[in-house]
Amino acid sequence: MNVSEAMTRSVKSCSASSSLDEVARMMWDGDCGAIPVVSDDNRPIGIITDRDIAMCAMHRHEPLWNIQASQVIDGQRLICVKENESIEHCVEKMREACVRRIVVTDDNGALCGIVSLGDTVAFTERDTDNDDIPAVESDRLIGMLRKVSAHHASGDQSLLQVQVSQGY
Repeated sequence: MNVSEAMTRSVKSCSASSSLDEVARMMWDGDCGAIPVVSDDNRPIGIITDRDIAMCAMHRHEPLWNIQASQVIDGQRLICVKENESIEHCVEKMREACVRRIVVTDDNGALCGIVSLGDTVAFTERDTDNDDIPAVESDRLIGMLRKVSAHHASGDQSLLQVQVSQGY
């Protein structure tokens, strides 16, 4: 099974100059918890989560309309998967990067979707009449869930905390 069969296609995105106020409104209107940040040619350059917005607002003590998306994604290592890759490969990339969502790109590198933890759960081992569609093994998915859901050591700082402390 390919990522294209599991991903959400109708993904809202923002530009690097979008305010966090705009991004939060997009999340509210779209009933989602993450918005990819794209360049002018629709190539993903970052992703902003609802947690990023909350932590940034708390650390900076500024209104969301004064903070641009670029300030949150600066230095971020974006993890992407191609739409024609296997869902198993996608789950492995999510596990390795400890992310709950992964941006999906087409062959040209443009944003075409997003895969969330929920999307991957839908493709765990299941009864199917089509043996050509492999399911994600439950153990593999549980391993990914365990890693991305683990509590981080108290000495670890998120990239956002480091950026905020450096005045970004």
